[in-house]
Amino acid sequence: MKKNRFIALALAAGMTFCNVAATGVVAYAETQTTTTTKITVPAADKHNYEIYQIFTGELSTDENNKQVLSNVKWGENGTGTAGADVQKTTLDTIAAITGTDAEKAAALKNYADLTSTPAFTVNSNSSVDVPYGYYLIKDADAIAEGDEATLYIVQVVGPTEVARKAGTTEAHKLLDDANDSNPNDEATNGTLQTSSDYDIGDEVPYHITAKLSDKVEQYKKYHITFVDTLQSGSFDAISTLDIKLDGQAIENTDDYTVEITGVDARTKNGFEVTIEWTPKDGKTLESLNGKTVTIDFTATLGEGAKIGSEGNTNKFNLKYSNNPNDEDGSDEGETPEETVITFTYKLVVNKVDQDENPLTGAEFALYKVSSDYVLPETGDAKSKGEHAAAEGTAIQSYTATKNQATDSLPAGTQFTFKGIDDGRYVLVETTTPTGYNTIDPQVFDVTATHGGKENKALSLDSLTGDKVSGEIILTRDTSDNDALKATIMNQKGTVLPSTGGMGTTILYVIGGILVIGGGAAIFIKRKKDAE
Repeated sequence: MKKNRFIALALAAGMTFCNVAATGVVAYAETQTTTTTKITVPAADKHNYEIYQIFTGELSTDENNKQVLSNVKWGENGTGTAGADVQKTTLDTIAAITGTDAEKAAALKNYADLTSTPAFTVNSNSSVDVPYGYYLIKDADAIAEGDEATLYIVQVVGPTEVARKAGTTEAHKLLDDANDSNPNDEATNGTLQTSSDYDIGDEVPYHITAKLSDKVEQYKKYHITFVDTLQSGSFDAISTLDIKLDGQAIENTDDYTVEITGVDARTKNGFEVTIEWTPKDGKTLESLNGKTVTIDFTATLGEGAKIGSEGNTNKFNLKYSNNPNDEDGSDEGETPEETVITFTYKLVVNKVDQDENPLTGAEFALYKVSSDYVLPETGDAKSKGEHAAAEGTAIQSYTATKNQATDSLPAGTQFTFKGIDDGRYVLVETTTPTGYNTIDPQVFDVTATHGGKENKALSLDSLTGDKVSGEIILTRDTSDNDALKATIMNQKGTVLPSTGGMGTTILYVIGGILVIGGGAAIFIKRKKDAE
């Protein structure tokens, strides 16, 4: 990318070379008594400039009050020999230059040797004295982000203040957050901002806006390139790109042809799309001045998404033609890089018994429901859980990953639901450990705050889980990727009284004694009768 850019000196009512080319000698109504003039850079312009002297001459004012230059000689930075007379054929050629400002500028720069040492330099908020003549001014600074070079103009120099005529190009990237538990949440839904949170598997909607230069008509070719980079491994796919110019499809017009490349080369890690406009013969790109190009697309948050405050970023910047003096429009500037971020969270449930020891044998399911969901007032835990899971009640369901055994935690006693966002949830115990009571479904709200459109911060500011019904208590564990953690306790089943007991046992014993005693009495009586 060329760092040096050309700008023009706009002069008050300058004459053209036609006056010189027609006669070679000019009669003046008034001849200037000085031989030098000032070139000034205003305080608001922070650039420094190199001044290239193409021609020198004597400046006068003719009978029509126009400034004319006579006795024209090659300057220190002209393509001819410095101090030598400029031939009439050269002056005639210059005087015949017509067309747009861009076409005139392109032709006139051929008479300056911009590889030579500039005759003068001038800094911001200062001025320099130069002999009367024709000059090109070269920006000695690199063009800042979002800035453009000015189309330079070559004219007779009188007292002149540098007036940059460069356009500016802007580009921004935002995304749309959504609370699918509460479609009426106006603070979240439909609000473009710099951060969002979504479930894994959701399509995250992005919106890019590029405002074109208001000086596009100066370019012989003009292009913009969208460079969009999704965090590697965090997203699964990108949707088709919806590209528009001021809300309409981009297509050829009577003024220009347009070519769009890179649309089909997008991957799950981003894309690079270039739009190039070329004016048709005799036309300019003026109709593009200040227009807005937008790209809307979605990217699916994948299983590899980062959990918690690390977030999943999407970076973007725009490359664009920034030098109207460049014949093919290949000189590029770049807008500052912008980043947006999407958060997703996890819920960790630890299962314990009434003595707070890890308890195996349970299974859980998690459902997202509408924000006005409440558990039915009647029914057992199982029927309430089935209600929460019913089609039309659950917005989304989640599958838990159970832990492997460790020294401190038996296998199957910790359940992790990865990739949730804000909203209302119902935690259901689908399988109860043998000998324990099934818990009622636990209803709770997940709430998160993070940067917005005005707050450019990309941090996760808060993450909470608030009980709606049940006994669940949720806490944020920043040491474990900002997990929301809860401990769910099961009580052992109650041992109910049964019929019988100690009294019955005594009766059995007494009964047995009576039976034995009765048998003995019969035996003794028969023995006596036999004797």
